[in-house]
Amino acid sequence: MSRGGHNWKGHGTVEGARPLDVMKVARAGYLSGSRSGGWQWTYQDETTAFIGITGGRQAITLDYRTQTRGEDWQPVHQRVPIRWTPCRFGGERPWFVCDVMANGVHCGRQVAKLYGSGRLFACRQCYRLGYQVQRGGLMDRAHHRLARLHRKLGADYDGPDGPPPPRPKWMRQRTYQRAVQQIENGEDHLNAVFVAGAQRLLARIDRS
Repeated sequence: MSRGGHNWKGHGTVEGARPLDVMKVARAGYLSGSRSGGWQWTYQDETTAFIGITGGRQAITLDYRTQTRGEDWQPVHQRVPIRWTPCRFGGERPWFVCDVMANGVHCGRQVAKLYGSGRLFACRQCYRLGYQVQRGGLMDRAHHRLARLHRKLGADYDGPDGPPPPRPKWMRQRTYQRAVQQIENGEDHLNAVFVAGAQRLLARIDRS
């Protein structure tokens, strides 16, 4: 089943919006010529959304449909400028230019990703999208920090009860020890958050 068009399937977070990554678009060949094709997103409920893309070095064009609640589907033809900047060690890399109006002001930001959270694809700042962890509670943030620290060591995060990940071969011992200390501090913080939350819950139960 295809959803088609450009309806927003999010809740004000980056994770809930449809991302369009300029580097992935470039690797797919859309910035090297006038290639035509499309981009598809698949959701956890196995439904999909699709947009058409016409490529170009200076701009790409997005074609899709959008529907406001209670209204008919409307076609959208959006031109997205591409800006190229030199890389430090030679070559160049592309960026999207967020070419939309937000609160009556033209954006013009140079960004790596645009998001489908409304009628047009725009940058995270224009849509005021947060990250899911920012909308979660203190426990979510503590787990997110531990997961990020584990990724620095090339390991998956399976919870706070296991030992620290082993030292990667390429990492200096001093750097590894600092990372382990950060993980241990993060676990202490997680435990403190858990205890504080449990105490608040017990206090509410006592008052009821």
